[in-house]
Amino acid sequence: MRIFRTAAHWLFTVCFSLLLLTSTIHLVVTSLHIYEYGFDKYHISQVTGIDETQLSEVARRLVDYFSSEVETPQMKVVNNNGDEFELFHDYELIHLQDVKGLFELDYQIQTASLAYVVIYALLPPLALILRERGRRRISFKTGFLLWGRGRWKDLAREIRQGCALTLILIAIAGIASLFGFERLFIRFHYLVFSNPYWMLDPSKDYLIMLFPGGFWQDIAFLGGIAIAVEALLLGGIAWTVPFIHQRRRR
Repeated sequence: MRIFRTAAHWLFTVCFSLLLLTSTIHLVVTSLHIYEYGFDKYHISQVTGIDETQLSEVARRLVDYFSSEVETPQMKVVNNNGDEFELFHDYELIHLQDVKGLFELDYQIQTASLAYVVIYALLPPLALILRERGRRRISFKTGFLLWGRGRWKDLAREIRQGCALTLILIAIAGIASLFGFERLFIRFHYLVFSNPYWMLDPSKDYLIMLFPGGFWQDIAFLGGIAIAVEALLLGGIAWTVPFIHQRRRR
C-alpha cells in the first residue's frame, strides 16, 4: 500500500507539471494574437507580399485547422501583384499535418493529466466522506471539514513539488537554448518528424516565410516565461496553505 501511495504521489507531481506545460502550449497554439505578433514583428507582409488582412485570415485558418474545425490549412491568397495562388505546397501540407499530430498529442496529455490531478485530489476525500456516511449521516459542511483534516496540507505540498519540477524543466530547456537555440530546434525536428518535409526553402516556401526561426525562438522564450510565472504563482499559493491551516487551528 505504501508503494502504491508513493507512486500515486509522484505521478501527481509529474501530471501537475505536464498540465502546466501542455496547457500553455495549447493556449499559444490557439492564440491569434501570437500569430499576429510574429507577423508584425518580422514584417511578414513585406516578406510574402501578402497584406495584413489576409495574414490574419491565414492565422485564423491555421488555428481552426489545429483545433480540427477545418479539414485543411490550404487557402488561396492574393499577393501585391494581384496574383492569386494556393498558399502551401503539398509537402508543406504534409508537414502541417505532422505538426497538428503533435498538438493533438499535447491536448491528449493535457486531458489525461487534468483527469489524474482532479481524481487524485478528490478521490481520497470522497472515499472518506462515503465511509463516514456509512456510519452516520453527515452534511456537506461536515464532509468538507473531513477533507480539511490534513488533506489540504498534503495536496499543497504535492502542488509545490509539481511546480518545482516545472521550474527545473524550464531551467534545463533555457540553459540548453543558451548554447544554440537553432541547433536545438533542428535536433528537435530530426527527433520528432520521420520525413524531410520540415526542411523548407525560405525563398519559395510560404510556411517558413510566415514563421521564421526568430518567431519560434520568441515563442519558446515567452512560453517559458509564462510557464515559470504560472509555476511560481501556484507554488506560492500552495506554500501559504500550511500557514493558513496553522492559523485556523490556533
